[in-house]
Amino acid sequence: MSKSLNVKVLNINSGVQVYDEVRFVRILSEKYNLLIMRDYLPIIGEINGNIEIEGKDSIKLENIKGYYINKNNEFSLIIKEES
Repeated sequence: MSKSLNVKVLNINSGVQVYDEVRFVRILSEKYNLLIMRDYLPIIGEINGNIEIEGKDSIKLENIKGYYINKNNEFSLIIKEES
């Protein structure tokens, strides 16, 4: 049994990027902050801010607008716009 998340990031410019063995996803949006880890409740939302993906590598996406969903330990992000 895996103790990590799978993350998919869809961007119109670079296509789909998949990250395995992610420990957590930190969302820093205008109105809220979230830390999503394994077995986090299913959630859907909109982001206007920054995302950090922490796993084998640390990925930071800054000043983005988009939508996300977390379900069954899979986090998906659709980036609408990058500033």
